[in-house]
Amino acid sequence: MRKNKGAGILAAVTGAFALVCGCAAMFSGMAEAAAAADMGRTERIPTVYNLPAAAQGQTAPEGYSKASYTAVSDPLEYYRDKKPTENDLTQEEAAEIGAQLLWRLFEVRLDGATVYMGYDNGTETFPRAFWSGDVRFGTNRRPEDNCYTFMIDAVTGEGFLATYGRTLSVKVDLGLDAALAKDPGEYMKLAKEFAEKKNLVGGAVKECVYNCQGYSSNDPTITIDVYGVSGERASITFSRYDRAVLGISLDANEKIMEMMQKLWEQNAAEMDNNMAGGITGNAEEITELKAK
Repeated sequence: MRKNKGAGILAAVTGAFALVCGCAAMFSGMAEAAAAADMGRTERIPTVYNLPAAAQGQTAPEGYSKASYTAVSDPLEYYRDKKPTENDLTQEEAAEIGAQLLWRLFEVRLDGATVYMGYDNGTETFPRAFWSGDVRFGTNRRPEDNCYTFMIDAVTGEGFLATYGRTLSVKVDLGLDAALAKDPGEYMKLAKEFAEKKNLVGGAVKECVYNCQGYSSNDPTITIDVYGVSGERASITFSRYDRAVLGISLDANEKIMEMMQKLWEQNAAEMDNNMAGGITGNAEEITELKAK
């Protein structure tokens, strides 16, 4: 759970994507199912793109050279009926943008890797069409294997999320570290340094805020929200075991989460008002019947 209670289920599900490799289908499916169950209706948010971009039009990050990897369609059933439109990046273009994003944030080269690409035209709680990539270096695809994931806008290539997933070879306490929750200064310093080094918030960091603790597989985590002087923001998840960076939620993703949370709260308030109105009406009818 996030410390920011307003984040609600969208934040929880997005956090799950950010910390579990190859779970874009879970992200989309769970979010839509939860939205349908709790809201009782469909809410589509129109998206307007001002500057469509293709992979070849993007500037590669410093030090990057194209790796020798294989991009394939993700065989998960969730993706089988979801196809990119003529306005979307191709699978190959999206894979290359994702490879560049992983290099920029984790400095990992994908030579010899298989990138399982999944396309989604947007969900009820995440209205932007996106490509997700699940990067594996072995011949098999097992949940316990180390992996990298990314999630980018399907039209512009703008980055949403990037993660590193692993299973530790040692047993570590996954519970809440109360002392760390009271004084997370060590990780705030790490978050500031990482955000400025990778230019996550468009320049200098204005503020770092403790968000939450949790775990990914058997790796205990802590998440710090970073706010830039520019107005951009990011959320960085570290391992509490060895301080490794495990996940980055970028500005575009953070702003979509905020927008959707506001809509969620509005819908919840409307439902509460409707229920209250129904209860009041019923009470009045019962009172009239008793009087008769």
